[in-house]
Amino acid sequence: MRAELPGLHLAGITWSSDARLRMAIVNGQVLHEGDAAAPGLVLERIEQERTVWAFRGYRVAVGAK
Repeated sequence: MRAELPGLHLAGITWSSDARLRMAIVNGQVLHEGDAAAPGLVLERIEQERTVWAFRGYRVAVGAK
């Protein structure tokens, strides 16, 4: 599954207790929860220190650096 996972470059996270204000900069795009970064790869949740992605029935966490 990891070999099929599209590349993700997480440049930054803005977290808020208000989910509407959360965003992540991924591969040069500003994404919100529910947005797709690539076909089949959906940003499920933005947390303070990481993002959680849904991909082909799996969940993948990517930490902020």
